[in-house]
Amino acid sequence: MFGNFRIADIVAYHCARVDIECREELRNGTLVSERDYVTALTTRMRIELAKHLPLSCHAQTIDPQYESLYGVDGIIVFRAANKIKAGLFEAKRPQVTQNNQGWDYLSSRNISHFSEQIEKQRIWNGRLALWEMFFNEAQNGFQSPPYDFFGSSCVWHDNAYRFMHRESLIFNRWTKKKLKELLQTDGVNFYTIIYDIISCRAGSVSNLDKNANTCRVFSQANDNILLNIPIPVEIGIERDERIERFLIENKLESYMYVDLTKI
Repeated sequence: MFGNFRIADIVAYHCARVDIECREELRNGTLVSERDYVTALTTRMRIELAKHLPLSCHAQTIDPQYESLYGVDGIIVFRAANKIKAGLFEAKRPQVTQNNQGWDYLSSRNISHFSEQIEKQRIWNGRLALWEMFFNEAQNGFQSPPYDFFGSSCVWHDNAYRFMHRESLIFNRWTKKKLKELLQTDGVNFYTIIYDIISCRAGSVSNLDKNANTCRVFSQANDNILLNIPIPVEIGIERDERIERFLIENKLESYMYVDLTKI
């Protein structure tokens, strides 16, 4: 299932449609924050995929945690039979139409907050798909390129990590000028993110423990660090207690699950 380019294309197409709709609602003020956008995106992905494809999906969010353990907002989990591929993403709203809007800041340690988040993500590099996702409330085509024409502008973690170090953005804030430079060379759309995960161009395949309905993913950087990713036992319930505990324990805000097995 994973590595099938046709399935990757079909699923990515529907996910991208939802992203485009969310951008429109951010533009007209129906969505007003990063959290609104992430919640709408995952909830509508669940509805869109279940409506148009024979897929079982589950989406769940919780109130924001104080400080993410891994510098990300959410996780998207794809299942194919007993195999799992998962990705972590950090969402940002740089308010691209506001000339003087500072979307990054220096922490109490005088370190860029966004760069700290990218550093935290590094612990899952090579095991999970990792990307940064920038929401855009401007009209379609605004400063495109480098921004994506229709939806969100995304960057794979590796590219953001290299750019961050090359441009000395550890003790300096990220600006919209620097973001545009990064997007100019490494920007991709949400379709590409989903396509690359399912087609095995990004992230690694892990095994599902069917008895525990859990997938254990170990960090390549530290064998003592792992994610016990829960898989929904029952589809259709609003809140899964196991998933809620997982989000709280790992200080994540959003969980999205897509079962590709029947497609």
